[in-house]
Amino acid sequence: MSFSITLFSVVLVAVVCAAAFQQPSRRCHHVKKYRRHPSTTLFYATKDECIAANKKYLSRRLGLTKDQIQRLQTDGLPNILTLEDGVLEERVDWLKKRLKLKNKSQIRKIVQHQPHVLAKLSSNLAQKIDYLQTRLRLNDDSLRKMFLEAPHLIPCSTENMEETLNWLQTRLRLDDRQLTKLICRAPYTLGCSVSENLEPTLDWIQRRLHTLDEFTISRVVQKMPRILHLSIEANLEPKFDWIQHQFNLDDDELGKMVQRSPTFLGLSIDTWEVKLDWIERRLDLTDQDLSKFILKAPSILNCNIKANLDLTLDFYIDALGNEREAVRLVTKNPSLLAYSLEKRLKPRLQETRDAGILIDAGCLRRIGQYTDDYWKMALSFVRDHQELGIIALP
Repeated sequence: MSFSITLFSVVLVAVVCAAAFQQPSRRCHHVKKYRRHPSTTLFYATKDECIAANKKYLSRRLGLTKDQIQRLQTDGLPNILTLEDGVLEERVDWLKKRLKLKNKSQIRKIVQHQPHVLAKLSSNLAQKIDYLQTRLRLNDDSLRKMFLEAPHLIPCSTENMEETLNWLQTRLRLDDRQLTKLICRAPYTLGCSVSENLEPTLDWIQRRLHTLDEFTISRVVQKMPRILHLSIEANLEPKFDWIQHQFNLDDDELGKMVQRSPTFLGLSIDTWEVKLDWIERRLDLTDQDLSKFILKAPSILNCNIKANLDLTLDFYIDALGNEREAVRLVTKNPSLLAYSLEKRLKPRLQETRDAGILIDAGCLRRIGQYTDDYWKMALSFVRDHQELGIIALP
């Protein structure tokens, strides 16, 4: 009898439970698009539903186009589109707050370049950001600028970045300030391998520019850190050979040219040729004169013809009222073509006119070449002694 009652109780419980599971759930009615997990009574979004929700977030909140969203699905890497509903937004919000990103375009840049990092966000990223900010003594603005310029640093390991920083500081004999300045100029340097990229390239540069000592080589790299990223065979070697042949330079002259302005090495040989043709034609120079001109101021090769060289030459012509005299002035002083029109030449010319100073070739040379401090001092001297009839800059 006891056994029968117990059996009846078990059957009754089973029937009640079965009936309960067959009852329509209020949660199911409230969240129709969710399915029940087979092993629990919890409900979750399907993969397609997650993808749709994340696409909607990326489109409406971050402003990505359909094509941009489609390109986020990279084969072989974690996919941010399949993250559970709400997870992507949480991770983007965290990154936005940590890097103090200011607008949608900054957020989009990181999302587009490193989507797989957001798909697999770990505590290592927070540690990495903290390490860089502390190691390089970066303020929030510098930190944000670094990751926006080189978002591929996000997946780099802290250990690799530490190795690179230590190598740069030791090999180039940099203090902390110089190291920070170099990395801020070229943050993608942290993503380069020391043994496969940086060290072999620096060794080659030292051999090729053997007339420069280690301190000078270090200064060259600090002016243009990107030189360590350039391919030796496809970039540096053909450029050095072309420069020596074009200007008939020996190794010592080549070294001095690179020492003065290494940044021109970032441009292509085709770009150099176009600018050299313009300078030779516009200033009516011989090949020998052109070589001397460029050796004096190789930074001119960085200038744009229409936006810089042409307009700057016109400035001197207009100021002197004589094209031949202006061309002669620039030919003797090539660096005058490299100064900023808006930040230096035009404001100083106006100050000169306001002070009643005689404007001739010598005055224009001083307008261009004087440092800010020396310019203020010279201008003040003329103003203070105008009663003596002084109308020329010292």
